[in-house]
Parts: sequence; structure tokens; C-alpha cells
Amino acid sequence: MTTPAQPVSGETYDQLDFSGADLSGAELNDCVFTNCRFAGTSFRAADLSRSEFEHCQFNDEQSEQPADFSQAELREVLFSRCNLTVVDFVRAKGYELTFENCQLQGADLSKADFRMPFGNSNELNAFTMRDCNFSFGNLANTYLQGCTLCGCRLIEACLDYCDLSEADLSGSELHNLHATGLTLRGADLRGATFNNINPREIDLTGTKIYFSQLSLLLEPLGIEVEDDP
Repeated sequence: MTTPAQPVSGETYDQLDFSGADLSGAELNDCVFTNCRFAGTSFRAADLSRSEFEHCQFNDEQSEQPADFSQAELREVLFSRCNLTVVDFVRAKGYELTFENCQLQGADLSKADFRMPFGNSNELNAFTMRDCNFSFGNLANTYLQGCTLCGCRLIEACLDYCDLSEADLSGSELHNLHATGLTLRGADLRGATFNNINPREIDLTGTKIYFSQLSLLLEPLGIEVEDDP
């Protein structure tokens, strides 16, 4: 794997090592990165709109130094089959940001903004995380109404003051969540597993579940559900 010159917009990069590069504030629109390394790379406040990352590594297995996407513009960006363990996305902007089949353990997406950057942004919100491992990750203080987080592991994830109203969480593992101020109004929890979603503390109005999940939901209330005689 070779070390290239600084990347530029609109180009395709394959099997290159950008580790340690300072790309802070760079404009890298419409790029395609495949099998590249970005350990310790700074994308802080960079504009990566419409770029794609596939099979990329964003940390160093020995030093555990992750890439930094804090305050980056990630509009319509796709991460597919990437290792993004403990990567920093704090305060990133990412309408239609998508993660598919990624390792995101301990990644920090707190205070990120996934709303359309113009118009009535409260009604246009798009974020997708599908079939990812987001255990110990952080989505605190984010607005995720109507977003997709299906088939994911969110074990011990921090969702404090996160709005997941009408979000699709179907098939996800939601064990030992940190959920102070979490909203799940109208969310789809069908097929999800969980152990500490407490109806006394979390707004679950209109939430969708299977009948087989009812006992899990009522257990924090001390209610036992049994089959009809």
C-alpha cells in the first residue's frame, strides 16, 4: 500500500495509505475510496459530499489512533464495509449519510446534524445505519426522527436526549442502553431485542412491536404477560 499525494475532488483511489494526513477543511467531493487506510487522518471540517468509502480502515490496530471527521460535511456520503471503530464524528453534518455493514464500536456521532441544510429542515431528516456494530457508540443529543438504524448492534450505546421518533430500529440489539431523555414515539421496534426500555421513562406512544416482545416491554413495570388459558 503506497502513500499518495493529497486527494482531490472527483477522483477514485484504491489501496492507498492516507494515514496521518491532515485533510482538515479540504474539499473532497465526489471521491471514491476503496481499500484505503486513514489511521489518524484528520477530516475535521472537510467537505466530503457525495463521496464513497468501501472496505476502508480508519484506525490503527496497534496505536488505536482513529480518524477525525468532527464538524465535517458528510452529505450523501456512503461508508460500506469499513472499520470506523472509535472514530470521531462529533458535530458532523450528514443529510443522507449512510453506513452499511460497518464496524462502528465506540464511534462518536453525538451532536451531529442529519437534517436538510435548507428549507423546513425539521421535516427533512435522513440518516441510515444498516447491519452495523455500533456497540458503545454515541448518538447523544441528536435529532434522528424517521431515520433508519435497522439490524444493528447498539449494545450499551449512548442515546441520551436522542430523538428517535418514527425511526426504524427493527431487528436491532438494544441492550443496556444509556437512554436519559430518549424519545421512541412511533418507532419501529419489531424484531428488536432490548432489556432496559422503560415505558415510565421513555415516550413509546405509537411504537410498533410484535406480540412476542410485549413481555420485554412490560417487564420494567412488573407486569407479567401469559398466554390465554
